[in-house]
Amino acid sequence: MLVITNRLLDTQFSDERTLTRAYTPFAPTLNLVQVAGPDSSQPAWRVSSPVSEVDDRNAMDVLTAYFQGSKPVLVYVHGNNNTPADCFARCKALEDQYNLAVIGYSWTSEGYQPDGSDLAGIDNKKLASDGDEDSLSDVTKGKLGEGWIQRKARRYAQAKVNAQHSTAALARLFRLVAAARLVTMAQPYSVALHSLGCHLLHYAINQDGAAESFAVAQNVALIAGCTGAAKHTAWIGQLNPVRRVYVIYTKADSVLAAATVIDCDVKLGTNPGDERLAGPKYRYIDFEGAAKMKVGAHRYFVADPGKKLSKEANKLFQRVFSSQEDFSADETPRVVYPVGCSENGSVCYIGNSSTPNGSL
Repeated sequence: MLVITNRLLDTQFSDERTLTRAYTPFAPTLNLVQVAGPDSSQPAWRVSSPVSEVDDRNAMDVLTAYFQGSKPVLVYVHGNNNTPADCFARCKALEDQYNLAVIGYSWTSEGYQPDGSDLAGIDNKKLASDGDEDSLSDVTKGKLGEGWIQRKARRYAQAKVNAQHSTAALARLFRLVAAARLVTMAQPYSVALHSLGCHLLHYAINQDGAAESFAVAQNVALIAGCTGAAKHTAWIGQLNPVRRVYVIYTKADSVLAAATVIDCDVKLGTNPGDERLAGPKYRYIDFEGAAKMKVGAHRYFVADPGKKLSKEANKLFQRVFSSQEDFSADETPRVVYPVGCSENGSVCYIGNSSTPNGSL
């Protein structure tokens, strides 16, 4: 599994610790590692072939080899509070569940300062760990004065800053991936961004060549976007993939509700609002009330260990991530969307909480 990162590497390690909490703000620096495991013979992650400050030529060699494989390629950008090990696990789950070759992008989303140090004045008296990406949902208005909750809120705010300062590196990755696909013309690729990863794209799209690179991707999936819903059409409208951009949301997302409490900014992944993009390149997908989606779910595009997604969700993400249409011209939308779609096809519904006007 290929993981590309703007985290600084520490090559004295051969596990997830190779990818540190530190990065260089505003730099286009990219570093590469190969990741394997865990498996029956090795219970830990194994990181090998680290390359720091990779140049374009060497990066292209690695990427073109990836595109010449036997599986469709998915570029995955994670969200808030994902450690390197979390990124590895998510990429492996995507590979296993959807039969893909995944290129993961790991960035410093845990909310530490650029040099990897902790924020000043952090209360570390409660809990040794900050949990995973779902733990942000513990933040509520009534608890903002508590040390643990303040720590979560402040690290989330710093993670947003780290995202905004990592845009040059992400834009460079998108340019390189597009170039590798054009050189090989082999496997197609799509891009999936989750949660605060959408915020990272929101700012990266204005970097040189970033928007243009998406013309080579088949699909772009913005899942549970932890970025402002207001005026989202201005930046998402710059994405023009071969097939379509999917904006995927549910108001039941408790993680995004907590993020809104912290920064008072309604999130794209809960309610895109009334001003939406129209046309064949854009589709909004409402997951409200979807089957087998746990209450407050934030990562409903991949099954937890030992669990399965609903048939409809699995079919949708299998097709989108594999660079196909969500449904073909000779299929009814209901093969994927139980409630159908709006009359013009701009909004489709995975859930059964209500029947939209004009559904098919």
